[in-house]
Amino acid sequence: MKTKFNLSSTAMATLACCSTLAQAQLQTIEVTAAKDRYTPMQTQAATRSPVPVEQVPQSVVSIPRSIIEDQASKTVSDVLRNVSNVNEIDPRDSNNVGFKVRGFNAAMVIDGVSVPGWFQNQESLVGVQQIDVIKGPAGGLYGSGQAIGNYSTVGGTITVTTKSPEAKAYREVGIKAGTYGRRQAHFDVNQPLNDAWAFRINGETDRSDSETQGVFFRKTALNPSLAWSPDAKTKVVIKARMLDNTTVDFSGLPRASANSLEPAAGLSRSTFVTARGLPDTTQKSRGLNVQWTQVLNDDWTFKALAAHNTAEVDQRGVFPFPYGRAGGFGTNVVLSGARLWEKLTSDTLQLSLATAVKSGNALHRISFGIDRDETRDDGFMSFANLPFVMTDLSSNVRPAWGEPAVPAAANQQRNSSTSTVVYVQDQIQLGALHLHGSLRHTRTEAKDRYLDWGINNQSTNNKVTPRLGAVYNASDVLSFFGGYSQMARVPFGSLFSVAPKMEEAEQKELGLRIKGWNGVSATAALFDIQRKNAAVADPVNMGLSVQTGVQQAKGLDLDLRWQASPSLAWIAAFTHQTAEITQDTNAAWVGKRLFNVPEQTLRVAARYDVRQGDWRGLGLGLGATHRFSLAGDTSNTFFTPAVTLVDAQASYKRGSMRYSASLTNLLNKQYFAPMAYFGGGQVVPGMPRSLIVGVSTQF
Repeated sequence: MKTKFNLSSTAMATLACCSTLAQAQLQTIEVTAAKDRYTPMQTQAATRSPVPVEQVPQSVVSIPRSIIEDQASKTVSDVLRNVSNVNEIDPRDSNNVGFKVRGFNAAMVIDGVSVPGWFQNQESLVGVQQIDVIKGPAGGLYGSGQAIGNYSTVGGTITVTTKSPEAKAYREVGIKAGTYGRRQAHFDVNQPLNDAWAFRINGETDRSDSETQGVFFRKTALNPSLAWSPDAKTKVVIKARMLDNTTVDFSGLPRASANSLEPAAGLSRSTFVTARGLPDTTQKSRGLNVQWTQVLNDDWTFKALAAHNTAEVDQRGVFPFPYGRAGGFGTNVVLSGARLWEKLTSDTLQLSLATAVKSGNALHRISFGIDRDETRDDGFMSFANLPFVMTDLSSNVRPAWGEPAVPAAANQQRNSSTSTVVYVQDQIQLGALHLHGSLRHTRTEAKDRYLDWGINNQSTNNKVTPRLGAVYNASDVLSFFGGYSQMARVPFGSLFSVAPKMEEAEQKELGLRIKGWNGVSATAALFDIQRKNAAVADPVNMGLSVQTGVQQAKGLDLDLRWQASPSLAWIAAFTHQTAEITQDTNAAWVGKRLFNVPEQTLRVAARYDVRQGDWRGLGLGLGATHRFSLAGDTSNTFFTPAVTLVDAQASYKRGSMRYSASLTNLLNKQYFAPMAYFGGGQVVPGMPRSLIVGVSTQF
């Protein structure tokens, strides 16, 4: 049964309830930075300017480095489970799917740039300082979010801030080992060269296997950076990014029938649908990012950012044909194979000026600038010379892989986009009231060319997207906020019958924040997001798409951090929402739940650090994550059941040494989740209990 939220009535009830808290004038409890390790005081993610989170009229949740380390997170998905309304990604599905926030795709931004590449969960964590999640569209806050191969900002933006060179020398090396062949080594070296220059480099090599026999993961990352700050007014930071991932393509497990919930009888959880001699799937990301901040005088600050990023994927896979949602059920299936090769290139330039102006009782923080993105997407997909062979998956016999022929250059995909954005933003502080207003004009020139399908589209689009909001500080610890935001982006990844126009989205949000009340910091928000001009199947031209789809997500999410004592910290994240299709060329899909989006999620985690006595340096963590059932395909023919997973961590710091151990899926729950391969229809078995131990030293 679906629960419908009335945004206005629920908001009134929430405001009425919390007004009592405001009137009580709760005493402010000061929590020092050393104590409150899980709540950053400021973030630049939400407005591209350093303002306190409580002045931002939109839900923003930050994950500092301390949480990543305390929970021994292996993947970005492990980190983001601590944020409400962000989907989980299985490592075996990371080739095919990105993160969703509030039911819709979210872009990933690294050091201020929307980098190309849709394999967001395969980013390395070794160089990450902080991850911020902006929930809902934010007017194309970073460029236009237009980087081809990245996801749109309908659901939000996941911003990653990497480690920068610092004035104090720092060195760390460590190793990890665990079940399923896990072995990892990492390092982080920061070295000031003199009063003006500092250098930093970190990296890792990571290897592990999987419950699925033959599926492995290999990651290598290297992140050098250089900072120059000759005086208090000038700072230049240069960062390079090199990331390689190697795995083998996994399409999931077929079900017994169209409405079954688990794999076909006779298939073990470790079954690998593949071919003999299947080549590895590789992904290579490279980036160079230069940021210059210059204080011009007491009133004005200039910022410039230039970046060049590339991503190349070579993916070869084997799958049942037709794929799960259309057929290929049972243990006896016809196997097919394909190769996807794609190279994505993005060049970015951002220039901005910011100032603070006092006018009467109002303080204006004004910024304006120009962003330009030039992106290119070259690629092809070809099917393997693997004969359509009926294969019994319950046996160990598999057909041999046949390498697909590469299409002629003239018939390969050639996409490109140039985006120019001009924006102005004003953040106004007027006593207890904080107002936000911004306008962005986006102009895109896009080419979408794939002659194999008869596609040769060119389009020019212009769109102004506003972002409006207000925050009212009811007391020192309680504030209310409301906001409205839009985004617009030319979509790629579909074969359009006509030149694509801008996909659009808008969000209405109403919420409250608590900060510093007995160690509690929390954000609760009611939201309503509508996505328009979504790509849906063209009813006239099979295999092509038109932009007439409309989808909606609305509900409530809550994020809480509680520093109960200097030793004990809590995290809680809760979601209740309805996310469904409201308009589609397939009338039978209207009213269906969005694929792989839960109606409810809950995460609770605690960490206790012994700070005195003989056991000083010991830390213990325990967490539980619950998610509701998931729609396994767009037509909602099946739903994978709800599941609750428990994780635990322990660490011990003695002098410069740190020892750690972590367990995921502590109770060894056996469960299945939808597979995103070809849009869903098959299932992936959840990862079993896994143990990782590690040791590191700082010097």
